[in-house]
Amino acid sequence: MERLSPDFRFDVNLLENKLKKIADELGKKEFDRDLFRDRFTSEGFRIGKLKPSAKNTSFLSVDSSVVKKELRHNAIWGSHSVVLYSEFDGKKHPDPLAQGIVHYTDIMYDSHIDVGVFSPYGQIDSRMNSIRVAEEYSSLLASLRSMGPRKVDLLLIDGSLYTTLRRLRDEARLSRFPEHKKALELHDELMGAGKVVGLVEDSHSSDLSKRVGLEVTNTTFFESILEENEYVATKKAGVNVCHIKLPSKALSYTHSRISDPLVVRWEFSYDDFMEDLSNLVGLWLLEDDIWHPQIYPMRITDYLTRRLKIGSVLDSLIAENELDPKYRDLREA
Repeated sequence: MERLSPDFRFDVNLLENKLKKIADELGKKEFDRDLFRDRFTSEGFRIGKLKPSAKNTSFLSVDSSVVKKELRHNAIWGSHSVVLYSEFDGKKHPDPLAQGIVHYTDIMYDSHIDVGVFSPYGQIDSRMNSIRVAEEYSSLLASLRSMGPRKVDLLLIDGSLYTTLRRLRDEARLSRFPEHKKALELHDELMGAGKVVGLVEDSHSSDLSKRVGLEVTNTTFFESILEENEYVATKKAGVNVCHIKLPSKALSYTHSRISDPLVVRWEFSYDDFMEDLSNLVGLWLLEDDIWHPQIYPMRITDYLTRRLKIGSVLDSLIAENELDPKYRDLREA
């Protein structure tokens, strides 16, 4: 050990050697694309190819911003959910939020705000996630009921339908807290309300890549073996999970840049999804203002949820009512 003094030091050489070792380990490795592609199809999986299209479609999309604040003896939460109605008609319309053009019309929204107390106190993180799901799904269902005779073709969710269902079933079975059961009931209600589609932007699942002996995420695997517009669809717990390699597209904010192909995961609550998948890819290709897997309705819903800083609302509640924060927060303040 070193004698303590203002001249505190650490082993620079040791750190540099460890960083170099990690860099070598993470460096590019040889990958036989054809070998693993053939191995994957020999496992019974089918690689399909679609032709992007774009047809008139009406959407209800939902997203939320949720925050929890832990106090000394309990905890509170807040949620801001936004549901957006939009119709794609292939025509050019002024962007209602900024200068520019969008291909959607009749754009309307509902904003749902809620706050509550975790009672009893316990298992805050898992309950917070179930509260988020319940707030999103209940908001979407309420907006859907308010549409009356207006047709809604697709209900868009930001996140995985399959992963949410699996987690909610486990937690509703094992947990004594009511938030999980409520979220599961709303999930089941939503699945029966229409054609539900979920978008997973960055999946960490690796079950499919492991089938061919690789220890990488499914997304990384499909980036390596798929061509543009190719997809792989599997079914899990009644949900059709589809990985697709979105094609390159020109971006309007640069003269030279063409985007790289992008693997995303779309999930469908119904079986006859191929036409809708082709449509979603076609709509995404029309949006040349951003390189992002979300189509316009989901992107705007996400943006609107953050227009209200729900965390600041809870901070004001704590300050105005002189509620006691956790000791850690007192030390950091």
